[in-house]
Amino acid sequence: MKSILVRLVAVGWLAGAWGWARPAAAKEDPHAASAALFVANWNVENLYDCEDDPDNDGDDEFLPNNPTTRWTQVRYETKLDNLAQVISSMNGGRGPDVLGLEEVENEDVVRDLVDRLAIKSYGIVHVDSPDPRGIDTAMLFNRARFSLLESHAYKIPLKWGETRDILHSVLEDRDGSKLHVLVNHWPSRGGGIEESEPKRVVAARTLAKSIGRIFQREPAARIVVLGDFNDEPSDRSIRDVLDVEFYPADSGAYDPAKIYNLASGKAQQGWGSFYHSFEGNVEWRMYDQIMASGALLQAAGSGHGEVSLWVDKPAFMVEEHGRDKGAPVPTFENQEDYLGGYSDHFPIGVRFAPAADATATAPAEQAPATAPEAPAAETPAPVVVADETPAAPASKAAPAARSEAPAKKPAAAKRAPVAPSRPAVNDDPVYW
Repeated sequence: MKSILVRLVAVGWLAGAWGWARPAAAKEDPHAASAALFVANWNVENLYDCEDDPDNDGDDEFLPNNPTTRWTQVRYETKLDNLAQVISSMNGGRGPDVLGLEEVENEDVVRDLVDRLAIKSYGIVHVDSPDPRGIDTAMLFNRARFSLLESHAYKIPLKWGETRDILHSVLEDRDGSKLHVLVNHWPSRGGGIEESEPKRVVAARTLAKSIGRIFQREPAARIVVLGDFNDEPSDRSIRDVLDVEFYPADSGAYDPAKIYNLASGKAQQGWGSFYHSFEGNVEWRMYDQIMASGALLQAAGSGHGEVSLWVDKPAFMVEEHGRDKGAPVPTFENQEDYLGGYSDHFPIGVRFAPAADATATAPAEQAPATAPEAPAAETPAPVVVADETPAAPASKAAPAARSEAPAKKPAAAKRAPVAPSRPAVNDDPVYW
C-alpha cells in the first residue's frame, strides 16, 4: 500500500512539474495591444481638481467653498472613478490605443485619471492652453504599442478672446510607422451659433494649415484628427473651411493625401454624441468627431466594414428615466443639482482593423441616438444626493450617485508616476 502511495505521489509530482515547466496554453491578455488600432475621443465635462489656481479665475466654480457645486475631494474622486470605469471598458476591456480628452483642467487631473485606469501602460501628452476657463486638451497613448516622438501645440489666433490649443502628437508604432494625432476643442456656441461661428472658422483654418504642413513633409502620412468641434460635419467650418471628405467614399477608394470625416455618414443617419436641451427642445448633435487620412484607411483595408465610428454608450452611464432618457448622466443637472455622473458627452471610438487581421472583429453597431422620450405624465421626482460618501466601485451596474446613500468606495491606490516615453523636444507640451 505504501509503495502504491509513493508511486502515486511521484506520478503526481512529475505531472505537476511537467505542467509547470511546459508552456502554458496561450491566453489572450485583455490589456495587450492588438493589430487593430482603436482610437477614441471624449469630452469629459469639467474635470477640475479641488485646488484653487491663483492664476486661473476659471476654476472658482469648482472649489469646495463654491455654493453651487460644492466641489469637494469626494466629488472629484467620484468623477475620476466614473470616467475611469468608462475608459477601462472600451475596446472590449483593452482600453483605447489612443484617447483624446477635452475639458481637463491641468496635467494633475489627467495623471489622477490615468492612475485609476485598469490599463497601466498609458503615457500622457498635455499642454496648458490660454482658455479663460482654464480647460485644456490632452492625449493618452498606450506605451505598450506606441512611443512618443514629438508634440506641438498650435494656437488658434482669435481676434476676440482665447480658446484651447490644438495638440499635435507624433507617435511611433511597433512596426516603425508614424501616426499623427491632432486633438481639438473648438470654441463653443456660447452667445449664439451665428455669432460664435467665426471663431470656429478660424479654428478650422488653423487645423487645415497644420494638416497641410504634415502632408507637405509626408505625402502619405497616417493622420487621425479628433475632438469636440462644437460644430457638426455638415456645418460650414468643417464642410467648407476644413474641407474634409465624406465617409464612406462611394467609390471605396481613398486618396492618401486627403482627410475623411468618419462621423459624416453617422451624423447623416441621425447619430449623435451630445444631447442638447434648450427651452424645451431636445436633439442629438455630433459635435464629437474622428477623422482619418486616406493612407490610414488604406492601411486598414479601406473596406466599409473594417473602419466604423460609433458612439460608446455603456448602460451604466445612460439615463434610464424621464425626459432625458437615453442621454448620458452628467455630473450636474442644470449646472446646479449634483448627480454624480460621468459627462454630458458620450465618448466616440473608431477601430481600424487591417484586412489581414482575421481575428479582429469590430464591435457591434449601436443604434443611432434618437431624441429622448417625452416624460410620462407622472415623472418620478429626482433623487437628491444626501450623502457625499464616495461612489461604489466601477463594477456597479448603475451610477452610484443615483442612490441616496452611495456605498463607500475603496481607498485609491498610491499613485505611481508615469515614466516618460521620450524626453521633450520643445518647451511647450508636458510629457510622461
